[in-house]
Amino acid sequence: MAGGFEKPRDVVGGLVVVGIGGLFLLFGRELETGSSFRMGPGYFPAILSWLMVALGAVMAGLAWRAPHQDGAFGEVPWRALVLVAGATLFFGLTLRGLGLLPVLLVVVFATAWASRYASLKASTALALGIALFCSGLFIKALGLPLPLTGPWLSSAYWSPAPTPDAAPAPAAPAP
Repeated sequence: MAGGFEKPRDVVGGLVVVGIGGLFLLFGRELETGSSFRMGPGYFPAILSWLMVALGAVMAGLAWRAPHQDGAFGEVPWRALVLVAGATLFFGLTLRGLGLLPVLLVVVFATAWASRYASLKASTALALGIALFCSGLFIKALGLPLPLTGPWLSSAYWSPAPTPDAAPAPAAPAP
């Protein structure tokens, strides 16, 4: 790397894609791949992993061919990094408790605000549109067992459990 490279972000991005594809290959090696005519559970993930590795290598290779430009990395977009990573964690941790619709509203709105070009009106419209579309697609059309709104949004979840002292008296036996 004596002369550097033209687009260091693309080189790093390509190497990250290669690494992720390699990790998927590594962790998916226990799955049986089968053949094209009798595909096993690991066939499709293996194909996608190899495509990721190939595309990442091409992306890094194409960016590696010209002299380095000073300041090509720029500043780290901390707001975008925190919003996207936080939205991903929020989705994984709250999907079952809040439900798909509210979680998608928050996640799409947060990731839209990761862009410096985001406006309140456009981000709200995008969040509503994607949340409604995905809820209809995944829950209604595909029938995935996801709650539209989760138990955390019900008053029964937050009300105190009845104490044994306040339990109703047992019913009298029928004659």
